[in-house]
Amino acid sequence: MNNVKDFPIDVEEIRLWVNGFKEENRLSWSKLAEQCDIPSGTLQPFCKDNYAGDNDRIARDLFRFRQTIESKESHQQAIPVDPGYFETETSLRIRTLLQIAHMGRITVVATGPGTGKDMTAIDYKDRAGAVWLVTMMKSCAKITPMVQQVQRTLSMDVRFGNMASSSRAVMERIRGRNGLLIINEAQHLVIDSFEEIRAWHDETGVGVCFMGNTDMLTRIESGRQSDEFARLNSRIAHRHLQPIPLREDVDTFCDAWGLRDPAIRQYLRKIALTQGSGGLRECRQLIEAGSMIARGEQRGLTISDLRDAQSQRATRWIVA
Repeated sequence: MNNVKDFPIDVEEIRLWVNGFKEENRLSWSKLAEQCDIPSGTLQPFCKDNYAGDNDRIARDLFRFRQTIESKESHQQAIPVDPGYFETETSLRIRTLLQIAHMGRITVVATGPGTGKDMTAIDYKDRAGAVWLVTMMKSCAKITPMVQQVQRTLSMDVRFGNMASSSRAVMERIRGRNGLLIINEAQHLVIDSFEEIRAWHDETGVGVCFMGNTDMLTRIESGRQSDEFARLNSRIAHRHLQPIPLREDVDTFCDAWGLRDPAIRQYLRKIALTQGSGGLRECRQLIEAGSMIARGEQRGLTISDLRDAQSQRATRWIVA
């Protein structure tokens, strides 16, 4: 910021800037006067170029106000903005498995938290036709609530009677549509629910992608019920197992958030690549919390803000 006492001031330029600031922010003269701490009876005639007093003095006061505004805007620009969905190495791999499943196959995506599978599934649903993303909960574990959850996603009337009839109704809704069922959080399902969905695939040719945590795949392939999963296991065309994000994912994440500071990038890399930390999801939450601290102090995000945010979260045990 420049010293107002010594810096050459263009009165006409300041007048144009103030008038533009007022219009852009839709301020009344009284509100503008309040913000720049100049009486409205002085400010308004100055801006209309008919002030009879010391125009240079008013222009310097307004130049000081302008520098304050521009400084705040500069700090705000240093606060990261949530970029929404962005492609990473992992998301591209997950999308490939969704595309394979959409061809009428069964695939499995088993990853740790914060690897981007939820956002990738949503993005794929928005891109392609006949895609139904069904998110399961523990309460959906058994066949009846599982079928009802699928019915809701298919915009069907939820039936509370005979589950065999309800299941057949689901098959009739998806038959012949070359569709894809994405079963998210599938680790909550019991084996009978997995088998029912497998039967839908066999009967209608609908593609299925089971998405869940890494334990889900272990349970299907080598758990104590692996023999009961044999029919499903034999139909899995492709599977992807990944406990934590890739290093390239973290670099892409930092690029998408506009984080250039090497110390911040290294810090987030340490967090994301520590198993059990929450991956990129935890990084996102730390950035959001750290940005609130920085915004409150009208400055850009620093690594100290992230450390302060981490100290209040479950990842405080990670030395990063």
